[in-house]
Amino acid sequence: MRLTAVIPTRNRPTDLGKAVASVLAQTRLPDTLMIVDQSPGDESRLAVEGLFAGAAPLRLDYVHDTAIAGLVDAKRVAAGRADGDVVCFLEDDIVLEPDYFEQIERGFAVRPEMLGCCGVVTNLPPLPAFYVSLFHIFHRGIFRDPRVGVHGFVAGRGHVLVPSHALSGGVSAWCREVFAEIRFDIENDFFMLEDIDFSTRAHERFGKRFFINPNARLAHYMSPVNRARLGQRQQRKLREYVTFYKKRRGRTSAFVSLVWLVAGLFLEALFQAATARSLAPVAGTLTGLAEGIRRPLKGEER
Repeated sequence: MRLTAVIPTRNRPTDLGKAVASVLAQTRLPDTLMIVDQSPGDESRLAVEGLFAGAAPLRLDYVHDTAIAGLVDAKRVAAGRADGDVVCFLEDDIVLEPDYFEQIERGFAVRPEMLGCCGVVTNLPPLPAFYVSLFHIFHRGIFRDPRVGVHGFVAGRGHVLVPSHALSGGVSAWCREVFAEIRFDIENDFFMLEDIDFSTRAHERFGKRFFINPNARLAHYMSPVNRARLGQRQQRKLREYVTFYKKRRGRTSAFVSLVWLVAGLFLEALFQAATARSLAPVAGTLTGLAEGIRRPLKGEER
């Protein structure tokens, strides 16, 4: 099995260097590391090339193009360019556990029917039980998401793979054949929900051939660079949820699922506003909802 690791990046040379160093320290190296760099400068390229100086243990494919428009477009470019049997997407501010790719490969061997999987993040803050319960109460129907409650602190190896129609994009691995039939939606401005939009469409096309692999793990050190503020995150989240619904509006109870989810997200915004002592989360929620309703759906990736 040939593995291509892909890291989209923009203006995070320090974070990217740590991520690449963890790739180079793997017990099972990927065959190719592809960097899709949208940065205007050369700092990230120089940082990576410095790590690859001398006898490179794997092939580096460095794509530096400022015309690439964001994360989803970077994944589109990578999917069309990758030569591996399995394409592994990573974020640029992560650090892999040393056997990450070994566990990814082992998962595909254990489940030969598998077409896609995601690993887990180990350093997420522990989620209170009531939050997990509320999340699953409000994320119903087309918004059901089994990932919440699986990610977190996982110890040991030998965990059973968990079937899931939703995969986390920055820690995902896909058989290349998936990209021949499922395309990334670059027209509807997805970012926060790009992974669940893509993975649920793949699940609908190929069936129950997608899993969470709790043995493939990494730490996500969320870089402050390019991070939206709290109100802006709520705004984007609401807008993307409405767009996600519009692509599936013909499904049974889809509209009811949206109304119920919006109610839950509004409660979440009220809690965030009280905690942060700011109305920004509430304002962002209302603005994002209005934007989502007003914005027309584009393209054919439905």
